Amino acid sequence: MKRSTILASIAAVATAFPAAAWESGQELSAVLFESIDRTANGILDYAEITRMANDIAFSTDSDGNEEITLDEFMGWDFGFAYLAENEGEGDTFGAVKRVMFAVIDLDSNGVVDAREWRLNTRWNFERADLDGDAALTEDEFLNGWTPIVMLRAGRGS
Repeated sequence: MKRSTILASIAAVATAFPAAAWESGQELSAVLFESIDRTANGILDYAEITRMANDIAFSTDSDGNEEITLDEFMGWDFGFAYLAENEGEGDTFGAVKRVMFAVIDLDSNGVVDAREWRLNTRWNFERADLDGDAALTEDEFLNGWTPIVMLRAGRGS
């Protein structure tokens, strides 16, 4: 699939469900799960997770230099920022995103490169896969995928 098609898919998912329709981070996370589950089998395998992570990295890297800065990371969102701002939790949400960036930036040099992104994706997948079957159920994704858990925590849901 071409990157332009991937980005169009991300945009379609984000616009198909107006942010105002999401009452909680849990609902928004469920929409994300459905958009990643391209086989529509109710589970996410590592290939689907990797595709999603790569799509996010590509769309976050606004200058195309294959490194994600804190500013680029802070500027990308799937709808959680809207929910946080709407509930007066914007500052907390921003702090959580800064912590997320620090966790991903393994060498603490202020940029996340492809290796760091890939390692973080693998770690998040293994952490969420509670039963070790190399697939994430919706429950494992919603309650164990670190970025989802942290983003929801940053907006109180």
